[in-house]
Amino acid sequence: MKYDISIYVHEIGLLTIDVPDEIFLVHDLLTSDIQETEAGIWLDLVNKVLLKESPYEEITGNVCTMEVNYDTTKIIFEYAEEGEEDHCFIETEELKNIFILWNEAIKNRYKNRK
Repeated sequence: MKYDISIYVHEIGLLTIDVPDEIFLVHDLLTSDIQETEAGIWLDLVNKVLLKESPYEEITGNVCTMEVNYDTTKIIFEYAEEGEEDHCFIETEELKNIFILWNEAIKNRYKNRK
């Protein structure tokens, strides 16, 4: 994996992720849109593009929009104020790997709950 990330339970009890500044919106995408569920449709759309079943996919959640292309995915923060960074880019394969790690963290966190 290219990026140094850390997924852990925050002191307020919610799962969170630390990511490098260059992909800062991955944090918002996971903690605001996906939250403590598996990446589901978000990962499905990434896989659809990586498998070349579709040249482009787009999805908007509560906070972010994800524009998926084969090489690079653009994540856009929908509520950025004027002058704030409103987007970042991440390699699509790297985003897929982060989604997989998030899914594993969710499964591990809730594996003993019914």
